[in-house]
Amino acid sequence: MLHRFKSPFMLCRHNKNALLKFTLVASWLLCQFATISAYADSDDTINFLIGADYRHYDNLFLLPDGQNPGGGAERSDNVLKTNFGIKVDKKYSLQEFKFDYSHIDNKYENADFLNFNSNNYKAVWLWSLTPSLRGNLSSERNVDLIPFLDNRNSNAQNIRTIEMQMFNFDWSPHNVWHLLGGYTKLESVNSQTFLQETSFKLNGGEVGVRYSFPSDSFIALKLRKRNGENQEINLPNQIGKDFSENEAELSALWKLSGKSKLTANLGHNVHADDTYVLRDFSGYFGGFNYSWDASAKLNIGFDVTRKLASYQDFTSSYTVNDVLSIKPTWALTSKVVLGGYASVSKRKFLGDGPLTNLATSTRVDDGITYGVEATWVPRSTMRFGINLQHDERDSNFADRDFSSNTVGLNGQLTF
Repeated sequence: MLHRFKSPFMLCRHNKNALLKFTLVASWLLCQFATISAYADSDDTINFLIGADYRHYDNLFLLPDGQNPGGGAERSDNVLKTNFGIKVDKKYSLQEFKFDYSHIDNKYENADFLNFNSNNYKAVWLWSLTPSLRGNLSSERNVDLIPFLDNRNSNAQNIRTIEMQMFNFDWSPHNVWHLLGGYTKLESVNSQTFLQETSFKLNGGEVGVRYSFPSDSFIALKLRKRNGENQEINLPNQIGKDFSENEAELSALWKLSGKSKLTANLGHNVHADDTYVLRDFSGYFGGFNYSWDASAKLNIGFDVTRKLASYQDFTSSYTVNDVLSIKPTWALTSKVVLGGYASVSKRKFLGDGPLTNLATSTRVDDGITYGVEATWVPRSTMRFGINLQHDERDSNFADRDFSSNTVGLNGQLTF
């Protein structure tokens, strides 16, 4: 049975200083942002951004009740992220160029060995040779700490850097039938060894067709072929070098009315390891999202998803994650938006591993997440938010249960 939410959002009860620091950050954000007079215009080609995000975690490492992290770290922590960046958006004839860059400084109050800086960017050329032939050419980079959901090492920092380059095209002489194609190059690098989700490189191409309706609804079919290589070969864990994937995906968008729409996809993926057959797997993925404008101020979103992911453990090779979620959003005023969200999930660890025969059962994790958030936009260039979230997991494997509460405050200024 899932753990009960023992103390709803009372996150700072055992840390008197946390509430004080939380209040000070809120005051600092308001004062700093209110004193800046150079505001952005929606038509500006170049905009600059500064912001901060302060969060309190009562279980940073997502550990079971009663278990403390190693290395002298504490279960709870306060994390301050400050960022500055630049956004460029330039249109020239049929072309459009976009560039987003952000520098993020991550500071942990207790587990300061996790402190790191990240430089992230995304550059996109929305090219068009004619109105009938267009596409995207992009390059992006994202750096972040590997979540502790699966990474159980609470003694060391493990940073994941993902770089991706992509090219795609869409050719449609009459905007009814579309010929689609593309190429993707991706590299994911961990700063420390994490065998279950090891560093890898991947190259892939795709082709497809799409049929567009006058209502802007569509249905599309894409076929993808990917070739990759793991950067860390581990013989005892039977992690080989090269692998390949073949994937087919059917997707659609239906605008059911002026107040609702439905997006859906269904696909099948076949993953083949060139070295160890036991690491092969295949399965279906997909889901749907229903968005309903119940009134002029209230929107409700429903999601059902299934995702497949490689996870090369001693007793499994991949995971299947089924998630059901709901997200209502209410525009209280033109400047204040309230939102809530709740989801339940079931994650199964499937396939074979080198020690599968020794496992007494297949690992299954049941999860639940819920929370509330509020956003205040006093003007188009200023945004403030507060959020409260609860996460918990119940697993049939030892030491995998956890319950976690988070409260956050954030602000962003564009000028």
